[in-house]
Amino acid sequence: MKLFRSKKAQDMLDDSLSYPRLVDLYLPDRITELEDCVVIDDTYCRVLVVDAIPEFIHFGWFDSISSYPGVTISVALYPYTHEEASNRVGKLQMVLGGELILAEKNQDTRRMDVLQEKYYFYRELLKDINLHRNNIIAASVVILIAAPTHDELVRRTSKVKDILGSTRATTMYLRQIEGLRSALPFIKPSSEYHDVTVANAACLSPLISTDFSHPSGIFFGRNETGSPVFLDLFIGQPRLFGNNMLIVGMTRSGKSYACKGTIARSVASDKRAVILDPEGEYRNLCEYLGGTHIRFYPEMKPMFNPFDMVPSWDRERGEYVDIPTKIDDIVSLVAFIFESYGSNENMTVEERALAGQAVRLEYERLGINENPESLFRHDEVLSGEGITAGKSHKEMPTISSYVEMLRKLKMDRLVNVMQPFLRGGPQGFFDGQSDRSFGDSPVVGFDISSIENETTKTYIMYVMLSWVWEHFVKKNRHVQKIALVDEAWLFMKQKDTANFLSQTARRGAKYNNSLIVASQSFREFTSEEGIVLMNQCDTKFFLKLQQSDAEALGALFGLTENLVERLQNFQRGQGFLKAGSESAVVYFSGMPFEEHFLRSDPEAVLSR
Repeated sequence: MKLFRSKKAQDMLDDSLSYPRLVDLYLPDRITELEDCVVIDDTYCRVLVVDAIPEFIHFGWFDSISSYPGVTISVALYPYTHEEASNRVGKLQMVLGGELILAEKNQDTRRMDVLQEKYYFYRELLKDINLHRNNIIAASVVILIAAPTHDELVRRTSKVKDILGSTRATTMYLRQIEGLRSALPFIKPSSEYHDVTVANAACLSPLISTDFSHPSGIFFGRNETGSPVFLDLFIGQPRLFGNNMLIVGMTRSGKSYACKGTIARSVASDKRAVILDPEGEYRNLCEYLGGTHIRFYPEMKPMFNPFDMVPSWDRERGEYVDIPTKIDDIVSLVAFIFESYGSNENMTVEERALAGQAVRLEYERLGINENPESLFRHDEVLSGEGITAGKSHKEMPTISSYVEMLRKLKMDRLVNVMQPFLRGGPQGFFDGQSDRSFGDSPVVGFDISSIENETTKTYIMYVMLSWVWEHFVKKNRHVQKIALVDEAWLFMKQKDTANFLSQTARRGAKYNNSLIVASQSFREFTSEEGIVLMNQCDTKFFLKLQQSDAEALGALFGLTENLVERLQNFQRGQGFLKAGSESAVVYFSGMPFEEHFLRSDPEAVLSR
């Protein structure tokens, strides 16, 4: 073990020196070198050197660990002259050629295939170097990991090595001070290096963007330096701890433009999407992407049943029918109806309990329990070949059958309020069995713009989000999906609907679903329920906001006064993107071929 004392510590032992220099104040008091780490003051640090780099790497190769807590990556690059590069590659090709001849002699076909691929690769590389079309560079990569305790250092080291996988990063045993010097800027790099091509050397940069970008995902725009910004809502930890996103911006701030672009590019990258569209802005997008567009209108035929259920999934339980959660969802819907269309009174605790009991009795009446098989009926079909057995989905309870069950339980107040929601009534959109399936449609849009009443719009959005949860989110849980709820402030006006939206965001993670919540107003999200929802959205994009909204946002997230002022003066499409612990000011920009389905303002319509 070696102990190094800094100049600052030495000076303090010297009584003749009254005032330390400024640089001395920033030096650590001590650096202790152990065999596998160094201790700088009270911080444990371990230096790893990368001793195996694949021949083919991609841009942003180190992004998977560069954002991991306590990790610093140091890359030193030294180019060869073309003559030096030609000699080094020529010698390597000669060695590979000798090994290939030996493998052919021994009939080692497995090794022959590998050696042939490498030999031809270096033959082409040598040709490019001699023609000055390429070069090789000596690259030294050192990774410094810091932690407050030795146990945490061991854990972080193990995690980094696990993320890197086949890229071997080994601890510099008994050389930690040498490694520490290599990790510092402008200090001689490690003596361990690799010869890489110019393209691979560029890919060793830990960051794609100087401000923010993910190494994968969709093109989201450009930051203030002009660098491209990519956003991957499914990138996972440690970059993001959830798939959900919140987009907020006042009228004509570019909110719908950003929402449409995000959906279109996600669908183009093989994800499926569903859109709840209160203003009818997404029809062109659905048609352009070959999707399905459903328009709601008064007295339309019932097509979607809020009582539908499909099996849920849990890592421990496997597939099961989650009746308690469905009971909560239906009771919240009934409470919303009662409090919005009734006498402006809240449901009592007893009424909520009996409303939930009525839901349970409805499923029991049909023999539906936790067993997924209880959702099906088994049929026997007589044909010329004999009797064949099969199964089909049971019909689910309907609003009409549910109201009859409430009547049996003598819930007269609820029965009276629910009358307009029965089939044939002014809000009878959902009193019937579901008769629409969208199969493999890449994107489905539910257009509610023909409904004028704001409360009825919220009712339709609630039921459709519930239906989407059952028939879109829970199905094909291995497929990445996006559900967009535009003008989500409608949900935030009442506690039951706000809680339902928040629960949908929380529950969607295990089904590979990303919920994108968009709104013109931020104030509705400053309530207790709104803050819970925002905590479910690890990615947030704030476009131009009114002064009151910008100030509320700044107070909630501790933004600087300068940023709060900028939020009020952003240009159209410009916004503050916060993804996990990373953030940047980003311009969401569209491609020329996207303009005709991204824009929805009157000027764009006239130009088309």
